[in-house]
Amino acid sequence: MPNSLPYDLANDEDAEHYIREAFTPSHRDRWEALLADDRVSQTYRVLKTIEAQASHTATCRRDQIKLAEKQHDAGLMTAVEHTSQYREFIAWRERASGFNTVLHQYLALAADRFRLIHRDSVVESLRHSLLALAVAVDDHRQAHAGEESLADIALWARLQLLPWPNSANASYRLADAVAAERGRRGAARRIKNGLIEFQGTPVTGETVDVADLLLEITDHAQPTCDRTRLVELWHQRTPDLIHSPAAKVAATKHNGRYTTHRLRRSLTYLELQGLIARTTHENKPEITVLNRAALIVLRRQWDKEHFPLGDTDF
Repeated sequence: MPNSLPYDLANDEDAEHYIREAFTPSHRDRWEALLADDRVSQTYRVLKTIEAQASHTATCRRDQIKLAEKQHDAGLMTAVEHTSQYREFIAWRERASGFNTVLHQYLALAADRFRLIHRDSVVESLRHSLLALAVAVDDHRQAHAGEESLADIALWARLQLLPWPNSANASYRLADAVAAERGRRGAARRIKNGLIEFQGTPVTGETVDVADLLLEITDHAQPTCDRTRLVELWHQRTPDLIHSPAAKVAATKHNGRYTTHRLRRSLTYLELQGLIARTTHENKPEITVLNRAALIVLRRQWDKEHFPLGDTDF
């Protein structure tokens, strides 16, 4: 289950206190959550603040010891007082050196994660736009099959020749990505033997379909949906489950509607993973998405294993 942090994205003061504690060996397990996609921007920002504070403290300390040396040379400070201040400075410098080593270690990790996420978001947007355009052209080609103009034929021929960025297969083409995208848009549950590992547990295609539906009917501003509406949409989109052999067996046992049973199982899994919560508001059952980023990661992991569009290391 993913670790949640005890402060929100706008509370940098509590974040700084939490991060400073995470520098100690007994709290190093906090960094996985601190560097998660939905938290790394804040963590990086707070670490830069801590770095600036440490730099300011170092400047003040050095100014103090320089002043003490001048006062001692001028006879305004005794040798005992000067020695005492110098020993304090040396002790502080040793502590600061150890602290800065740990600080810059995690600052480097956060900076790498921060750059990776922001770079990938731009690349992903460009790839998405290119793929959407290619799919639209292919839709047009299929809709006018047998009636293509020379311009239509030339356009699709050109798109078929375009490479699709793929670090593993140099011969991968945009046309291949279009075919994979069409397969991805189908129901995940229809893929036979399609289990994947997510957060150390097996996930079925049905659960991926439920995650998709939750992502569709909720957003960051409104993460909660009515459970009754969710059930209605699920029934509309799963007629294949109603006629499955398992549904017929369930009907003979009078176990209730099979599609509802399958939805309940997927929701239970997502809830146990800490991704959603099932609550009741004014006697109405609701579903609240707690970790939207993780639902997106689940979908992407499924796509990567079953419909590789050619992930590239840019």
